[in-house]
Amino acid sequence: MKKFLIIAACGALAACGSNEAEEPVEPIETTAPAGTTDTATTSQMTGTYEMTMDDGTVVRQSVNADGTYVDTDLEGNVLERGTWRQQGDQLCLDDAGPGAEECWTGGAEGADGTFEATGADGTTVTVRRVNDTAAM
Repeated sequence: MKKFLIIAACGALAACGSNEAEEPVEPIETTAPAGTTDTATTSQMTGTYEMTMDDGTVVRQSVNADGTYVDTDLEGNVLERGTWRQQGDQLCLDDAGPGAEECWTGGAEGADGTFEATGADGTTVTVRRVNDTAAM
């Protein structure tokens, strides 16, 4: 389930690219290793996203400004909770379980507002931002 948060954050990272001039923003604080850079602020990453898996399953992910995330099904049942951080152009998720952190890279946003996020193992999911503020 960690992949869902990463995907959401990757979307925010991908959406940050614009040809329009923007005011400079302060990068989020992370625990990224020296030499990596952050490309989006916490406020740009924070929000609710829907991730559609290859099998058609849809998961909602709330990315919170405090560095936490919550994945739910469409009925609101909690599937996973954990923490997130940005490492360069990747979003890394660490669930509350024993598994290892997973990092995802987001693709360019399409005309329909969706983008694909790709995990280290090559898995891809389709992501769409559904609002600008986290609800959980």
